[in-house]
Amino acid sequence: MRAFVLHGPKDMRLETIPDPKPGPDEVKIRIKRVGICGSDMHYYQHFGIGSFIPKEPFALGHEFSGEVVEHGSLVETVKLGDRVTVEPGLFCGKCRYCKAGRYNLCSAMRFYGSASCYPHLHGGFAEYVIAPARNCFHVPDGMSYGEGALIEPLAVGMHAVIRAGSLGGKVGLVTGGGTIGQTVVLSALAMGIDRIYVSDIAPFAREFSVAHGATDAFDPTSPSFADDIKAAAPDGFDAVFEASGSPRALSQAFELAGRGAVVVQIGTQPAEVTLPANVVMSKELTVYGSFRYAHVFPQIITLATQKRMEIAPMITQVFPFEEMQKAMDVSIAKDGVIKVQVEYT
Repeated sequence: MRAFVLHGPKDMRLETIPDPKPGPDEVKIRIKRVGICGSDMHYYQHFGIGSFIPKEPFALGHEFSGEVVEHGSLVETVKLGDRVTVEPGLFCGKCRYCKAGRYNLCSAMRFYGSASCYPHLHGGFAEYVIAPARNCFHVPDGMSYGEGALIEPLAVGMHAVIRAGSLGGKVGLVTGGGTIGQTVVLSALAMGIDRIYVSDIAPFAREFSVAHGATDAFDPTSPSFADDIKAAAPDGFDAVFEASGSPRALSQAFELAGRGAVVVQIGTQPAEVTLPANVVMSKELTVYGSFRYAHVFPQIITLATQKRMEIAPMITQVFPFEEMQKAMDVSIAKDGVIKVQVEYT
């Protein structure tokens, strides 16, 4: 099969690699759509993320949907021709975290298109992928393959919102209006938040946020930022979601959180950030980390099917498979895009 294989920083090559075969409890999926994630961009630019340094070339991509074209002898939940989206974390199901239901923290996790495990798993930047049947979720009639490929990033936002607890009647702030920030907005609205604001330096991200559900959006570099925030939440925000990965934004999250508020950290920080312990203490803040997701794919599919989450507008550009390099370049430029996807014919 054809695949775009990453060999080093900014060195992605279209190659022919072995066609995968499914095991007894696995299915073979012909990829129809794959999204480009921030982690894909980071791997492409730097050939590594933190301690996850590739040991061999591999294909990126963990946001994908497609058609089942083959399955193993033990598979009963998925049949040939089914349209599916795939939860890309292959958890062991045996460790203490999996047994506790927190399989996103699995100590033996394998993840598509990532150097976090070895051997690395080729991801969706290829024509086919093998996946356990338990990781496959049906894409309902009326939902496109593009929307199916959005379920994975939406899961990140929904998991973060669930970590924050009940949001009914509350006022929230999302720092960072990129893909994950937008998924937090949609998830928070679906879960009953009263008002949700976005902070981002990019005009397009702010405009997109307001056009798709956010109460308002602010520029954190603007001289009027402090006044804008004060007008929106005079006593501080009940929940702050840090989705930008900016150390300054994380510091602002603690500053802007109200007394008794919740701060949820989603974005990967470039380095360790000092915790303002006295602020956490005096405001009685609750601070949560939010890592990937667990148990949320079915919920998001249901909400999207019921139109309680309008997800399709997040797809701002689509490129054919042969233009994967161009799709990556456009994603990295971040000029007027939220989610870039690649389509396979």
